[in-house]
Order: sequence, then structure tokens, then C-alpha cells
Amino acid sequence: MAKTLACRDVGVDCPYVSRGETEEKLMVEVAEHAKEVHGYTQEQLEDPEMMKKVKAAIKTE
Repeated sequence: MAKTLACRDVGVDCPYVSRGETEEKLMVEVAEHAKEVHGYTQEQLEDPEMMKKVKAAIKTE
């Protein structure tokens, strides 16, 4: 089953929705988007609280 994550699901006003076959693939796409579009640093993305928030927002289709 595919996994999805929308920026809006983590409190960011952005229409982006990422889809991946695994959580790992999804997280790679989400991290790239967060860095390129929203200016997040790798350090910010690896913060345990951020990871907890992001992983809690992942949905399975």
C-alpha cells in the first residue's frame, strides 16, 4: 500500500502531497521538498520532534 504525506498535515500552508511505496521512499521525497521549497536544513529535518510529527502524519492508501 502506498504512503502519503501532505505539507498541510504537518502544519505548513502548501498544497504539496508526496506519495511513496514505502515510508523510506516517502521520507526521501518529503525531505527533498522541505529543503528545496521550505528552506529546512538537514539538522531541522532530523530533529526527533520533527520526525515524530512527520511520521504521525503519514497516511496509508
